Amino acid sequence: MRPQHDHAATAVLTRRGFASRLAGAAAVGFGGGPAVAGTGQTAPAALDADLRDAALRGFALASHRGDPVSAAAARAALARLAEIDPEAALLGRIYQLLDVRPSAWWPDDLPAAAEADLAALHRAIRASAPVAFAYTDLSGAETSRRVLPLALVHPPQGVKLLAWCETREGFRQFFVRAMSELSVLPGDFAVRRIALLQGLLDKESGRG
Repeated sequence: MRPQHDHAATAVLTRRGFASRLAGAAAVGFGGGPAVAGTGQTAPAALDADLRDAALRGFALASHRGDPVSAAAARAALARLAEIDPEAALLGRIYQLLDVRPSAWWPDDLPAAAEADLAALHRAIRASAPVAFAYTDLSGAETSRRVLPLALVHPPQGVKLLAWCETREGFRQFFVRAMSELSVLPGDFAVRRIALLQGLLDKESGRG
């Protein structure tokens, strides 16, 4: 007789194993591994970009789950990240403020964000590349924008792009569903990215 497989125990072990790996990754920094002794080089990155972002969004949602222990652990993790991966710490705090609920709901008369536009924005954010698009605001006014894309967030009204708008010379939020003619432009603003994220966090938290 074959022994029964304990699915519950396996699930717990799997979750514990993932949590252990995630904690270890946070200890060495999301941006890369520890130094390799005697080589002057670092080990491969502990987390790939997708897993890093998913972990940050998970930390951000911890305070909305009614579990103060988990919320305190998430705050402590973000505080540690401020020392070893400043960009991750800034993104985590921005997500805490703005990425608080799934964007699965919007009024029936509004379309969802186009998948192709979301894919292009994810690529541009990762590459620190400018984007341009036509935009229709809530009053129906149409403008052309060139922006430096910083993050995507998911409030219940629909997916939004957070960006520095070069056209308006300020931080702006854009519903992705209201964009058209989106294009990723040549250029690289990576050297400005952390400063822009800090400015965005200051603005959204009322300090800027």
